[in-house]
Amino acid sequence: MRPIARAATATAAPVQLAVLGDSLAFGTGAGDTSGGFAFRMYRTIAADHPGSEITNAAIGGSTAADVLRLQVARLRERRFDVVILCVGGNDVVRGVPTAVFARNYGRLVTAIRAAAPSAALVAVGVPDVSISPLFADHAAAVRRLAQADDHAARAAIDAAGGRFVDLFALTRGARDAAGFLSGDRFHPSDEGHAQIAAIALPAVEAALRTERTSRIVPRPAAGAPSARE
Repeated sequence: MRPIARAATATAAPVQLAVLGDSLAFGTGAGDTSGGFAFRMYRTIAADHPGSEITNAAIGGSTAADVLRLQVARLRERRFDVVILCVGGNDVVRGVPTAVFARNYGRLVTAIRAAAPSAALVAVGVPDVSISPLFADHAAAVRRLAQADDHAARAAIDAAGGRFVDLFALTRGARDAAGFLSGDRFHPSDEGHAQIAAIALPAVEAALRTERTSRIVPRPAAGAPSARE
């Protein structure tokens, strides 16, 4: 499977990527999990950063509360450069009220920042799960809940200084796109994962550039004059 097509860049230091989330983050729906959007992005990044590694701690069926309870601890295993968070679809499917989701998601983001304080944070938003024919009988209600949860997730990520990928807009726009959903009629197909990777990769690369730059810019010594003095 080929990396995402993009402009060539010079090779650089290895990158440590962490992925937290649900079955979407794990790659379910693709022909095999290596075709999932997170692994697609990893291969593209690794092409420019030889020796890079990915730790995908995602667990299918996870809600925001589950990620907080079961996955965040994995971030203490090593120093990660970027944490990719993708969760929310199962909260919608289970009918978790938006106020509860917002509280759990906010706690999750806070815990990620505490566990990996030097890592950049990129969140892939809540998908519009109403595009699945499994929810045809109550698609409007599912769409409203997904959109409300997506807004709550974006607010939490913005407040934490992370980067947010608008998955809701992509999935809603894919409502009539042939091939976006896999044979289970719920998870993205290989094509769907490729589309997600294409919109998420720029955010991950921008976050990585910012994170790496912040490490190498020296802080002025105590008592040294500032640039404005």
